[in-house]
Amino acid sequence: MGLETMGNAGTGSAAAPLRISTTRKLAIGVGDFGCNLYWQTTQLYLLFFYTDVIGLPATTAGLIYMAALIWDAAMDPIVGLIADRTRSRWGRYRPYLVLGGLALAPAFVVLFMGPSSHVAGAVAFALLSQLAFRTLYAVVAIPYASLFARVTHDSAQRGDLTGFRMVCGALAAIAVAALTLPLATALSDGAGGRQGWIIVGAAYGAIATLCLMLTAWGSRGLDVPNEAPSARRPFADVCKSLASNRALQLLLTAIVISSFSSTMFSKNLLYYFKYVVGDAELGSIALAVMALTIVLTTPLWAVALRVIGKRNAWLVGAVPAIMGLVFWHLADGEEIGLLFAALVLQAIGAAAYVVCFWSMLPDTVEYGEWRSGVRTESLVFGLTVLAQKLALGLGAGVLGFALTRFGYLPNVAQSPQTLADIKALMFWAPLVGVLTSASLIVFYPINRRTHAAMVDEIAARTMVASATPSHPA
Repeated sequence: MGLETMGNAGTGSAAAPLRISTTRKLAIGVGDFGCNLYWQTTQLYLLFFYTDVIGLPATTAGLIYMAALIWDAAMDPIVGLIADRTRSRWGRYRPYLVLGGLALAPAFVVLFMGPSSHVAGAVAFALLSQLAFRTLYAVVAIPYASLFARVTHDSAQRGDLTGFRMVCGALAAIAVAALTLPLATALSDGAGGRQGWIIVGAAYGAIATLCLMLTAWGSRGLDVPNEAPSARRPFADVCKSLASNRALQLLLTAIVISSFSSTMFSKNLLYYFKYVVGDAELGSIALAVMALTIVLTTPLWAVALRVIGKRNAWLVGAVPAIMGLVFWHLADGEEIGLLFAALVLQAIGAAAYVVCFWSMLPDTVEYGEWRSGVRTESLVFGLTVLAQKLALGLGAGVLGFALTRFGYLPNVAQSPQTLADIKALMFWAPLVGVLTSASLIVFYPINRRTHAAMVDEIAARTMVASATPSHPA
């Protein structure tokens, strides 16, 4: 049965979706606050800690960070495969949140320990401790992301859950950006000391663990596998399911393009304010303004998903993003007010893209199951995060190569041509990315009505399969 003819089938659901209370939605969403305490700290400060606190050479520190990120990306689909095959009386994903969350906190603190006087020992400790942390982070983060496809099959409730999640994640990003360095400096036992970093790491770990425990509590009774262990499929069937999932392919391509192209803007922002505007401190304020805008507009986009649908919300969100890029280009580093207005517009578009993506991704799980009969949400989420991390890493590498080609030199006045090249890259790369990803989403085949019809048909198949004897009487 094609999607077009399924449209009216959604009105007669086989079973009304279980309504999740606001308290439980918040408890599930707050897990992203915990995950982002870890993620944002490593993203923003770990490289700085290696170079300016431990004293590792910058090249060595960069190689350690790159190797750990590649390891992290490779671990994601592996964890996804393992989690997809997990069956327990506590649920499919909740055991990972509890046990993995308890192990992740001390692994995070260990990142800020180790020798500092012996360079070889410091290098080995930094590499091994970060590999251990990244492994445990994948053990928690992939099941947590997959949980959103398990706790409800109702598309509207997924949109609400995603809104809670995105707000919690953005609040963690603001907290980490604003508090980490001042607290670590104030609590250290001297200039460049690591005591403050260990204390901050322990505090973040304790808070993150509490958040993950709340998520495990909030998802109790919802994280229940709906198929018997005998329903496990061969890996070849899983691959066929992914190959037939056009919705996932479109969404994944759009997110890879967006992640890569947005890196050309976000990673360039501090360079822009330091060398084009001439005020490096404004760069930190700009990051805070964008994060705050995302926090404030995320609930609005969560409502928009219910009113106009996820695909349309993505396309509408592309409008302020494009307007922001145009205003940014017109400001040319001189009109500060216009620059910040442009950043607010881009952040509004970014909030739409994040909310829509994480709400659309679970729906592609049902689309793949409807097309192939195989449900593999953890693998889908693992592959998605893998693609995102590789896109971000490639974007950062391309940006570094581009800056070198532009003639960029750190901590000196840049040539007019170098500044012109930086400004052009920050405009054209993200503009092409926004337009291309939006063009792909136009063809996204799922809306609320078709998704409800798919869920009904999957439920009907499951009922028929369970009622059919496995052998003659």
